[in-house]
Order: sequence, then C-alpha cells, then structure tokens
Amino acid sequence: MKKEIIAIIGLGYWGTIVTNALLGLKLFKKVYILDDDIKKTNIIKKKFKSKVTTIKFSEIIQNKNIKNIFLATPPKNNFTLLNKLIDAKKNILVEKPGLIKNAHYKIIKKKIKKNKNNLTFGYIYIYNNYIQYIKKIINSKKLGKIKYVNMQRQNFGPIRNKISAAFDLATHDLSILHYFFNKKIQLKKSINHDILNKKNFDISYLNFSSGEIKIDINVSWLNPEKIRKIIIIGSRKMLLYDEMNINQPIKIYNNYVNFPKIDKFTKYFFNQSKYIFKGSSRFIKLEDKKPLDEEIKHFIKGKEIITDINFSEKVINALKGF
Repeated sequence: MKKEIIAIIGLGYWGTIVTNALLGLKLFKKVYILDDDIKKTNIIKKKFKSKVTTIKFSEIIQNKNIKNIFLATPPKNNFTLLNKLIDAKKNILVEKPGLIKNAHYKIIKKKIKKNKNNLTFGYIYIYNNYIQYIKKIINSKKLGKIKYVNMQRQNFGPIRNKISAAFDLATHDLSILHYFFNKKIQLKKSINHDILNKKNFDISYLNFSSGEIKIDINVSWLNPEKIRKIIIIGSRKMLLYDEMNINQPIKIYNNYVNFPKIDKFTKYFFNQSKYIFKGSSRFIKLEDKKPLDEEIKHFIKGKEIITDINFSEKVINALKGF
C-alpha cells in the first residue's frame, strides 16, 4: 500500500494519542503537526523528534500533497476549520462530536456534497471489534426482542473545561446505540451535577427511549474507578460487555423473564419459579485490536464511511434539550 501524507491539527490529550497511533501504523511517509500552543508543539517534537514536522495552517491549505487531515481541536473551532479544509479539497477525520449546531451540519453537508470530500467523524467505538460483535448478536435475534439497555461510562478525569461530561462521554454511548439499532433516540429526562464547574455538568444520568427500547446512560468524570459497561436485556437472553474485564469482556446469560399480567400477581409478588428463567452463561473473548488504529486505516483506505456527517448529526440530536 502506498504510504500517505497526513497532518494532525490539535495536540491536546487526544491529539497526542492520535499522533502516537499515526506513527505506530507506519502508513505515512510524513506526519505534520499543528497547534496554536507552541508549548504543546515543542513537547510533541521532543517526544517524536524527526518523525514529525511542524507546519502552519496556511501551508496545509496550499499544499496539494497533504490530502488527509486528522482534526482533534475543540468542537467550537471545528466549523471554521472544516469550511476551509473542505474548500481546499482535503479528506478529514474529525474527532467527535465534531459539530454541535444543526445549522453548521446543514452548511457542511452542502459543501461535502459539492466537493466530494471524505468527511469521517471519529466515533472510535464503532471500530471496536467487540461492539461490532455485539451488533451481529443483536441482528441475529439471539437475544430476542431488545427491551432495555444500560450504559455506564465513568472515570476520574480527564476533565474538560469547554464541554460537559455528557457531550464528552455520552456521545460515545449514543454512537454505539445508533450503530446497534439505527433508530431515533429521544432524551426523556436527565439528572445532572456540577461538582467542579458551575458552567459544565461533570456527572449526568440520562434517560432515553428508542421505539420500545428503554435506555439509561450514566457518565461521570469523578469516579475513582474506571467503568465501561453495557448491559442489554432481551426477551430471550441478556448480555454484559465489560470493557475493563480484559479476560472475559462479553458475557451472555441465558436468562429471561416472562412478566405476568397484573391479575396474576399474588400478595404483591409473582411466582418466581414460573416466570424467571436462569440458565447457563458463556464468555466471549476476541482477538485484541486497537479501535483507533482500525479507524485510521478505514479512513485512509477510503472505504465506505460508517460514521459520516448524518451519523454524527443523529448522535448530537439525541442530546437536544439537554
């Protein structure tokens, strides 16, 4: 495969991780870096030495050999940058959530349709092979009819000062839900706490619905323990995905409940042995892959765009009214 040239704009927490991934993949003959903060640029240069080259934004726009851009800047900057990069015929992988305002989505959609750019939004979990496996299980109907999904995404930091924990973390979970079900997701209610910053919520409990499926998402920057879990309740089986359990990430339970009609309740309880079935369970362990590497390779190879602008807009729209 021909080695490409790429520029990464934005060298914060995630931009540094991306730079490391770009160099590790060995897909690129040259990696350019750009950030407004000279200190950040110097740190990256010191770390990666001659493997990276600094560049100005105007040079990225003018240089026709730089066709691929990884945009890892704060969401508030993305609309302006995307406009200029799309006009310059660049292919762009922009870190989620990418854009916040619906009006911006509308304008950018018109531009990429006209210029035929590859614009991919960086919802990294869609390239996680365990998430891809769960989608196959759901589509196979082995879990039965999906009734309920519970998602937990908590850790101690990293804490943002530009966006809330919901926009930072729950967008991951909402992207997974859209990937699983491809249905409209509607926010019903939320409980939020601003422990650290009165301008941004750092803990949120979000309740959604998608058709008949009930969904709860809990996100937090203030948990001493890192938690990444998805629980799916089906009419035939139940599934647990625990990202932190590296040995047994997925567990499928042959459990189900047949809820009786109200007139069959006796003394506030129903006959458990008659309506609750607890069967065996099994663990699933797949080949370890790096989702960020898979996302970058997918982008560079120019494959069908999974997380396109319409996908991203649906994710953001699910947080409308938050």
